[in-house]
Amino acid sequence: MASKAKLLAASAALLSVPALADPPAERDWGAALARDAQALHDDIAANHPGPVNSLDPTFAAINDRQLAIALERAKTARTYADYYFPLRIYVSAFDDGHLGFGALGDTPNEVRWPGFATRYDGRGRVVVGTAEPAQPVPKGAELVECDGMSADRYAEATLGTMWGRWALEAQRQRWGSLLFIDEGSKLVPLARSCTFAVGGRNRKVALNWQPLEPARVGDLLGQMRGSFSRSFGIRTASNGLQWIAAPSFNGESGSAAAKALPPLIARLRSDRAALLAAPAIVLDLRGNGGGSSDWGRQIADALWGSAALAAVKADDVQVDWRASPDNLVSIATAYADRRSAEGFSPEADNWFRSVIGGLGMAVARKQPLWRHVDLDVSATPAPAAVPAAAPAAALPRPVFVLTDASCASACLDAIDLWTSLGAIQIGRATSADTLYMDVRDRTLPSGLASISVPMKVYRGRKRGSNQPAIPRFRFAGDIDDTPALERWVATLAAPRR
Repeated sequence: MASKAKLLAASAALLSVPALADPPAERDWGAALARDAQALHDDIAANHPGPVNSLDPTFAAINDRQLAIALERAKTARTYADYYFPLRIYVSAFDDGHLGFGALGDTPNEVRWPGFATRYDGRGRVVVGTAEPAQPVPKGAELVECDGMSADRYAEATLGTMWGRWALEAQRQRWGSLLFIDEGSKLVPLARSCTFAVGGRNRKVALNWQPLEPARVGDLLGQMRGSFSRSFGIRTASNGLQWIAAPSFNGESGSAAAKALPPLIARLRSDRAALLAAPAIVLDLRGNGGGSSDWGRQIADALWGSAALAAVKADDVQVDWRASPDNLVSIATAYADRRSAEGFSPEADNWFRSVIGGLGMAVARKQPLWRHVDLDVSATPAPAAVPAAAPAAALPRPVFVLTDASCASACLDAIDLWTSLGAIQIGRATSADTLYMDVRDRTLPSGLASISVPMKVYRGRKRGSNQPAIPRFRFAGDIDDTPALERWVATLAAPRR
C-alpha cells in the first residue's frame, strides 16, 4: 500500500506558477539553516528506518555527514539562497525519491541563463531546445563539453548534485531542461564556456549569463517539452485501441484521482467484454507519480479478474516499519482521512488497521522496527463476489502499459503487478524508488520548508533499490505526442492479435 512521496519539489513554483509569491522576510539565515538542518537530521534519525537498518550500514553516516556540511555552510549563510540550497543538497545526497524537501512558499528565484536552454532528447543527448534570436547555438545543437567536463559530467556536477539520482534516465529527463537555467546556487559549477556540435563541427561558445524572469521559465520549458494535458478516462482511439488513462494513484480523499478512479474502475468492470474485443488495451500511466497501490490492484481485478489476480505468485516481500510515535500518528491520520472516501477497498481498510495496531504495540514496547503482518484479517468484510476471469495469458487481446519518466512509487507497484499478469510495458523507462517507502510530512522550524520522510523499508522485493522498470518496446519520439503513440501502439498490437 505504498504512498506517493509528496516530493515538495523545490522548483515547483519556479517551473509552473506564473505569479510568484513574495520572498520570505529577511532574517538570520545562518541560524535558520542551522536550526532546520538539525531538525531534518533529528527527524530522519528518529523516524526513518535507515538509521536502524542493519542492511544499510552507511545510512546514518550520510545523515551525520550532511548535517556537518550544512552546519558549516550556516556559518557563512547571508541570503535565502544560502539557506535553501544546502538543505536541498542535504536531502539529495540520499539518492532517494521518497526523501523529499521543498519550499512552502517562493524559492530563491535568482534565475540566470545564457540565452538558450537544453533538454535531453530521446537518445540521451543534451541538445539545445530553445534559444533567443542571435544566439551562437541553434536549436538542435548537441552539447559536447563545458569547461573541460563532458556534457554528462557537467550535468551530474550541477543538476545531479541539486536533485540526486542522476544515474536514472528518468531523473535526467525530468530535470535536464534546467541545465542552463541557473537557480542561483553558489554550491555547483557555473560554466564559463561550452562546446556544441553544430552541423557536424564543434563550436566553442563563451557563456554570457543574464537575469531571467522566473515567470518565463515555465514558458521556456513548455517550448522544449511540449504541452500535454493529463486527464483520467477511457476512450476509443481512432484505430480502435481502448485507451485507459490514469495519471495519478493519489489516495487522499478529495483528490482528482480519488474522484476519478472509482467510476473509471466501475466502467472497467461493466464494459470489460467490449474492452477485450478491441485490437488492444492501453493502460496509460504517463504523469503518474504514485499514490496508493490499492488503485493498481483494483484495476487489475477489474480487467484480468479476481481469479487471475489470486493466481499471481507474490514475491516473498516483507515490510519493516520504523516504530516511532510520529509515524503512528501519521498512519492514523491518513486512515481517518481516507476510510470514508469512495473507492476505499476492504483490503485497504484492513491494511491500515493492521499497521495501526501493530505499530502501536511496537511503539509501546519501544522496538525500533516492526515487521508488518495482517493482524485482523478475519474482521475484514469479504469483498463482493466478482465473476472469475480467465488467466492473464488467455486474454484475447494484448494489454500494454504505457510509462514515462514520471512513474514512481505505487505506479511502479502497478507495473510489477500488471506485467506479472501478462501486460507488456512500452514507452520510456520509469523513475525508481529505493526500498524506503510510505512518507510522513513535516514542516521545518523556520516555517519556510517541508520535508517528506519514509517510514518503512521493504525486505525481499524483486525490483531492487533505485531500479527502474524498463519497457520491452521503447518509444523514441515525443512521449507526450498521443496521436503518434496511438499509431505506434497499433503496429505493436497487430502481430499479437
